[in-house]
Amino acid sequence: MNKYYKAEMDRLLRFTTRLSGLLFLVPVAAAALVLYAPSRACMNLPPRFGPAIVVLVALAAALSAWLARGLAPRGYAVNDVELVIDRKLRPISLPLREIAGVSLLPDGALRGSLRLMGTSGFYGYYGLFWKRGVGRYRAYQTRLTAVVGVRTAAGLYTLTPDDPEDFIRTLNSLLGK
Repeated sequence: MNKYYKAEMDRLLRFTTRLSGLLFLVPVAAAALVLYAPSRACMNLPPRFGPAIVVLVALAAALSAWLARGLAPRGYAVNDVELVIDRKLRPISLPLREIAGVSLLPDGALRGSLRLMGTSGFYGYYGLFWKRGVGRYRAYQTRLTAVVGVRTAAGLYTLTPDDPEDFIRTLNSLLGK
């Protein structure tokens, strides 16, 4: 059995991704303004360094955006052996034998989580998070509602397939539950 579940970005995530993308332009514009504005602060800087600094800031912003997009979840693949969190860079494989349970989390169950590492609203909600009562968990989400919790020996993974009920049914049938 091979089944793929898309993880489309919801409206809020599309908005925050676009807004964040625009905000990535701020450091580039600021560097250009500071370096090219007639001010005394930059008078001692050799002219050849100005374009190089602006290009480096632009490259850093572009690299950050590329990494964020590449690590964002695109969907989830389920087969007889594993659950794969599909990402352009570094897909994550969870062997079915390590999955203890799968369930739909109540809406708002993760509200107020603290992001330890990752992103919250730029191409997804993914990375390492912590919430009182839940503990540490790894999120690979494209929305904040209809979140599926996958429990493993390593901890909780939160996913947002477009069809959570079928996803849960499929995984539970493969797990023999």
